[in-house]
Amino acid sequence: MPKDPEVSHNHSTKKRPQVRCVDSIPKTESIAWLNTITTVSTRPSPHNPDKCSLSFFCPRHYFPPMKLFKHAIALFAASLLLPSCGGDVDSTRLASDSRASEKIAQALYDSAVAAEKAGKLGRAIKIYEKIVLRHPLCPAAAESAYRWGKLLENDDKPLEAFEAYDAILAKYPASPHYAEAMERQEIIATQAAEGQIDDSLIGFKIPITLKKSAEMLAKVRQNAPRAISAEKAQYTIGRIYQSRGKQISHVVLAISAFRELTRDFPDSKYAPDAQYQIGEILLTQSRKGNQDSANLDRAKRAFEDVLIRYPTSKQAKMAKAQITKLASGNIQRSFDIAEFYRKKGQISSALVYYRDTVTRSNSGPLRASAQGWINKLSTQ
Repeated sequence: MPKDPEVSHNHSTKKRPQVRCVDSIPKTESIAWLNTITTVSTRPSPHNPDKCSLSFFCPRHYFPPMKLFKHAIALFAASLLLPSCGGDVDSTRLASDSRASEKIAQALYDSAVAAEKAGKLGRAIKIYEKIVLRHPLCPAAAESAYRWGKLLENDDKPLEAFEAYDAILAKYPASPHYAEAMERQEIIATQAAEGQIDDSLIGFKIPITLKKSAEMLAKVRQNAPRAISAEKAQYTIGRIYQSRGKQISHVVLAISAFRELTRDFPDSKYAPDAQYQIGEILLTQSRKGNQDSANLDRAKRAFEDVLIRYPTSKQAKMAKAQITKLASGNIQRSFDIAEFYRKKGQISSALVYYRDTVTRSNSGPLRASAQGWINKLSTQ
């Protein structure tokens, strides 16, 4: 008869080990178990009975120390992968907190609606704002953002309304008021750029800065990068820096804005004028004496780009006229330089610019005068 596996050779009965959850095993007991399987023995090695060596002992098999140590590590690692007996407390807590937040947000929304109906607009505005800022993920937040923006506009606070509408566009794309918020934001940004809206500082009305206007327009473009409003916003950024800018940095920003428009929206109805305005800005700078020669050349190239890229536009005719003026201006400039060198007695330099005047012009008094000086100075 086969022996019962629970009965040892000395017929003593042993209880089957109970399967226990990892979380229920004390740390000290786990360490004791690990020590049990790593008991050191001086039993002679079966490979060399005459020699005793430190080895790990197993009742039936001999294992070299390193091999058994690897087994112990593997068993310990596997025990860490056993399922825990604990519940998902964090998930339950998060779900409970979310439901509580929704109830709070809905209660606040109801109180805001009641305040709005009672004519207490200031209180309603504050509550709607509180919902958007503190409970942005709750169902009532999207509608609160819209009501917040509308009430701010009605309260003659368009700049604050702009930010409220921006919250809808940034956080609630599924809102039924999304398109309206986009339209209202564009209108407010345009009014700010045109100087129709003032900012406030300590209760005083002050003009909106160029930087703030440009930032508002940039948000309009960012919120709808493929819409016509984005093209218009980008064009307006260039125009406000061109018309209201008083620093060289504003000139650079205007040119940069127009170039960005022609690059990102080459087929836009605003693109031909944007390219033309680049030439106008450079031409204006040359008249002010800022790197005169370089700006004239750059202005000419900008006008030539209008002819190449938008040949059928009305700006093409304007650009062609400007190129003609620049050409005649270059002739006059060459003649003036020649006269300057001649009067200083630098004949060779004067001849260079007199010849340039003749080369650039077909006929006229400047060409005739330049040719006369060439004939006279060449004989000296």
